[in-house]
Amino acid sequence: MSNVAKPRNPEDDWKIWLVVNPATWLMPIFYALLVLAIAVHAVVFSVGLGWQ
Repeated sequence: MSNVAKPRNPEDDWKIWLVVNPATWLMPIFYALLVLAIAVHAVVFSVGLGWQ
């Protein structure tokens, strides 16, 4: 059995930053989100659901 306490979300959500260093990973995460948002918009506009 593991002695690791089960997380109480959302109270323990901040602990992810103890593992993922924001100084290293915050901007790459933002750039990945930007690419994802642009891809979603490109698909939506190519399907014809954009502005008319």
